[in-house]
Amino acid sequence: MGINTSIAKLLVRARLHGVSFARTGTIGRQSLAIPKKDVKAIARKLGVRGLDWSRFAANGFADDFFRSMLGTESLQSIDYSDYEGVDIVHDLNAPVPETLHGSFDALIDGGSLEHIFDVKQALANYMNMVKVGGCVFVVTTANNMCGHGFYQFSPEFFYRVFGHANGFIVNDTILIEYPLLSVETSRHQRCFRVVDPAKIGQRVDLITSKPVLIFVHATRISNEEPFRETPLQSDYREKWQPANPAQVEVDETVEPFRYLSALEEFKGRLRQARENSLSNDRFFEPLERVI
Repeated sequence: MGINTSIAKLLVRARLHGVSFARTGTIGRQSLAIPKKDVKAIARKLGVRGLDWSRFAANGFADDFFRSMLGTESLQSIDYSDYEGVDIVHDLNAPVPETLHGSFDALIDGGSLEHIFDVKQALANYMNMVKVGGCVFVVTTANNMCGHGFYQFSPEFFYRVFGHANGFIVNDTILIEYPLLSVETSRHQRCFRVVDPAKIGQRVDLITSKPVLIFVHATRISNEEPFRETPLQSDYREKWQPANPAQVEVDETVEPFRYLSALEEFKGRLRQARENSLSNDRFFEPLERVI
């Protein structure tokens, strides 16, 4: 993957909110999948003038976008091999050299995490490579892209990973829905901000019929060693809190298991379509206009 229209606008929005992209690292060399007219519209909103549009991103990569739209002064790309002409060849299944720690104001993964087997190590590398005050941006698969990579990810996962214990806060978690598996090729890209399940005290489940990517923006607030404490899913953490035995009532009566009746199943499907879709504004806030 690379930088498509929605991702570009979300990155630009982050810049407009004060994020520095002066020293940017990218996981893989990022392609640019945005029609020229849309790039020009972004440039107008930013007041960027004097670009030679005949040469802009002529090689298909997003380097020109980073420099002109995000204000990037130093740009380095990291990948498993040099097949796309990256600056640093490194297998992210292994720790990055300490010389890369704190190297970047912004670290952008535009679609690599789902292809890296050791996700924990990859994320620890991302965290270590940004300075305190710097930001990590991750774009990866969420729903209906099974087979694209090794994994698909939930908002819960990133809210827990980029927590205070790891020295981070989550600024934004956005789901982007597309009509096609080739997510760059359609103009119909809908964005939804996702609530943190820990804040509402329940799981944020999502069932969709279309491909969905997740965009995560997190800021490093302290130099914690990543994953010194194992992240726990929020609803289980709550259940596992030690309780006062005197206040716990044990009910040993268990109802025997049974399947739902046909009517109950039908009602359940209707409720599921209402509560576990992107139309549930208690979980998902539509972003009608990103920038």
